Amino acid sequence: MVQGDLFGEGADWAWVPRTLRVNRTRVLPVRPSQAAMPRPATGPWNSYTGAEPPSREADPEVWAVRDAILAEDPDGVRMGYAIREALDQIYDGQRTGRWDYTQLLKTEKTHVGTLVEIWLQREFGFQDGEELDYRIAGVDVDCRWSLNLYDWEIPQEMYSRGDKIALVVWANEYTARWAAGLVRIGEAVLRPLGRQRDGKRRLNDHGRDRILWMHPGVDLVKNTLLHIGDPRKLELIAYAARGQTAVTHLFRELTGELINRATVLTAAQQVDSAKRVRDARRRLQPEGIVIFGHYAPHPRMAQQLGLPAPTLGRFVSIRLHPWHPDDPEPHTEIEGTRWRRARDGDPLVAAPTLPSQGNDG
Repeated sequence: MVQGDLFGEGADWAWVPRTLRVNRTRVLPVRPSQAAMPRPATGPWNSYTGAEPPSREADPEVWAVRDAILAEDPDGVRMGYAIREALDQIYDGQRTGRWDYTQLLKTEKTHVGTLVEIWLQREFGFQDGEELDYRIAGVDVDCRWSLNLYDWEIPQEMYSRGDKIALVVWANEYTARWAAGLVRIGEAVLRPLGRQRDGKRRLNDHGRDRILWMHPGVDLVKNTLLHIGDPRKLELIAYAARGQTAVTHLFRELTGELINRATVLTAAQQVDSAKRVRDARRRLQPEGIVIFGHYAPHPRMAQQLGLPAPTLGRFVSIRLHPWHPDDPEPHTEIEGTRWRRARDGDPLVAAPTLPSQGNDG
């Protein structure tokens, strides 16, 4: 068998070691480092120079690009989704167990911007640009990413051959915020050329104020493991000896919180993460805990209990207790019985079996 046929169509998988396919050793990632965190920010700050973004009449191309993007994504949900997917992809939690930017290798950190660019083009279907990344509303646009607000690096091709338009994108995992805007690149908005051999420059204060913000500060879908405030809970989940143990701890310790698929993959570190959710349901049922998924009627039941409704690829767990007519709490009906969220002092009662879901059980 030639090398190119090893994993091709019709390949014989019997020779692949079982440890490679199923029982790969669980990875315990390095501890996050606060010293390597990006600067904290929640969004653009007030004007430094009094400069303003161009009017529609002054730069119709910038506004045409803005209008085209906002027509597809007026509230920023799709762009926020693309950023979230890019960050989760670089962490690659299913294989590495990582969830924090400071756990990335230096070469990986330089690749984040490329993934953001790819995910935005994938989500919006932007055409390839003639000289730059995208062609939007008939205009070439370059995508610029930075994990530190206003630190976008502008390459020579954006200012040496006519003033180009940059789509500037920023996100901060630690404050769970992101922003995106458009700016026309030219000498007037750039800092002087430094000693960088590649000729990259950053925006000056005037340039910062010239950004036409589409989404000046939006909540980013939270990285669940990053925002666990209790070190004990993080230890139970991220550094558990087994994937199933980690997933079970995840839904036991973080009841009432939306858990996305990437977090489950990171905790499980296994190919069949959906099975880990199903097994966690069975393990937690004697403790009175249920796990709602995104298929009906789970989201409706979660909402009836005052919980956030799981959307595609997300889950929420909660401990339940039988509801009585004199209980003030909201309730939902499962298996013909009415249930409410358990109080701290309620005794353990085995949870009902939820209506079956799709692939997540």
